[in-house]
Amino acid sequence: MYTILENARIVISLLKKHNIRHIVLSPGGSNIPIVQAVQQDPFFKCYSVVDERSAMYFAIGLYLKTGEIIATSCTSANATRNYIPGLTEAYYKHVPILALTMSKHPMYLSQEYMQCPIQTSLPVDAIKKSYSIPRIKDDYDRAMCIRIVNEAILELNHCGTGPVQLNIEELDSETWEFDKNAVIPEVRMIERYNNVKKDINLKQKKIMILIGENTPVSDNTYNAIEKFSNCYDVMIYTNHLSNYHGKYSLNANLLIGAMSQEVFNSELKPDILITVGGITGDYNIYKRLFSLNKLIDEHWRISEDGNVVDTYNQLTRIYQMSIEDFFKGWLDNDEINDHTYYKKWLLFENNINRNIELPFSNIYAAQQLCERIPANSYMNYAILNSLRSWLLFNIDESIKCFSNVASFGIDGCLSTFLGESVDTEELCFLIIGDLSFYYDMNAIGIRHIKNNVRILLVNNNGGVEFKLGNLQYKTDVGSYIAADNHFKNAEGWARTQGFDYISATNKESFNSNINSFLGESEKPIIFEIFTDPEDEKRATTTIIDKNRNETFSEEMKSNLKKSIKTIMGDKNASKIKDLLKKKK
Repeated sequence: MYTILENARIVISLLKKHNIRHIVLSPGGSNIPIVQAVQQDPFFKCYSVVDERSAMYFAIGLYLKTGEIIATSCTSANATRNYIPGLTEAYYKHVPILALTMSKHPMYLSQEYMQCPIQTSLPVDAIKKSYSIPRIKDDYDRAMCIRIVNEAILELNHCGTGPVQLNIEELDSETWEFDKNAVIPEVRMIERYNNVKKDINLKQKKIMILIGENTPVSDNTYNAIEKFSNCYDVMIYTNHLSNYHGKYSLNANLLIGAMSQEVFNSELKPDILITVGGITGDYNIYKRLFSLNKLIDEHWRISEDGNVVDTYNQLTRIYQMSIEDFFKGWLDNDEINDHTYYKKWLLFENNINRNIELPFSNIYAAQQLCERIPANSYMNYAILNSLRSWLLFNIDESIKCFSNVASFGIDGCLSTFLGESVDTEELCFLIIGDLSFYYDMNAIGIRHIKNNVRILLVNNNGGVEFKLGNLQYKTDVGSYIAADNHFKNAEGWARTQGFDYISATNKESFNSNINSFLGESEKPIIFEIFTDPEDEKRATTTIIDKNRNETFSEEMKSNLKKSIKTIMGDKNASKIKDLLKKKK
């Protein structure tokens, strides 16, 4: 029999998984869900100390003797305050104590409700960090709770040891309620390592390396990833922001977008996902990898900060080390020749058709320009529609790409791009929507701007992001949400600031101006194209739907399966490309 509070049961489960067995208990009503669970479980060694001040000092002494992480549990009201003197000692003594505190539902805070001071307002030199988990109402609360409890426990010895608070929210009406059918749940444990732990046979696994936003890696890091990929069955998922082009890498954004979740799960899902770099800005791969339930066996995050970043709700390990050291640590003397997993991705990818008829739009512009952007250029994509449109197409491997995806804000895309452009003589391209441009338009008055600047301004009259889905059929999108009619055109402002200005309203005028936009110029250039939001929407659905219908038709899937059986024994992946070219 356990508490009906699922968040408390998750805490108990993860205490056990992380082998935290010593727990110092102080009496009270609010912490009954914790006390009731641990006192009946032989895994825990319980200690009863009435005064919370003494309890925390007692926990310090227990740690000094055992060397193990100690948990404590107290009720609400002033109990947490009474922990402060001992927590302060633990903080300066670097003692890892997990202080489990309880609090009433947030609606009661500062409402003169009984025993309800703010429980998470401890001094900065009493704890390393404070965490709080909500009552669980749905799957998203549950996922957040599992991640936060893991993170709180890992913080106890992250970059030095010390005390951490983990607060558990509850309702008074639930505190003393138990369910004879309730169990301690089996939940996902997240671990952190500072060295490679070779406890899994990677030779038998399908591995996806997902590289997010990333400045070009050093030669040593690149070589380490490539050598690792030679040793194991690896597919490296990249997009333009990855700035990585290796033997087993694919820009598979369009493939993933056209693919259903069912096809991904049955055909291309990895056993192990390894993520490096920052935010991908890639909604398509996020939709395939994120799941509230277990989707893949392992997700390993490689990051020198060691932070708990569980983007896809699948995280199992954090390797706090450099990318180079991680991949070097897994190198094997025996390279494998049959890269079955990568070849299957390649079969699907080579059936993607990007050369289809599209309406005049940002996606059309990307289709026409991607393969014509000069080598060694720099590209910057404003967020959302501009980034999403251009990720659908391939570009030259020498081009370096950037976007403000870290905080994903509309502001500053233009300024960031201009900052990049002043320190190179290569051509620098920005793809930006009219609302983003309007936000940051004063930036084109910066006096350091050089003649290598090329701005493609996609004027679709407001935030087209809000017009691509069904929101426009539910409410008035244009007036305030998409902010239509704020920006007529950039011509006057561009010429005033010393830019050459060209424009297009259809495919013909666009195509006739491409050479001017890509060529040499004595001035920076703004190329403004005027598109219709409905055409933007049709372009998006057209390229996705056509590839979904062609690549994943029953006939094509049958052909792919036959091809896989035929080719998977071949040693050279290029044979797959040759075969598919013949099919086309």
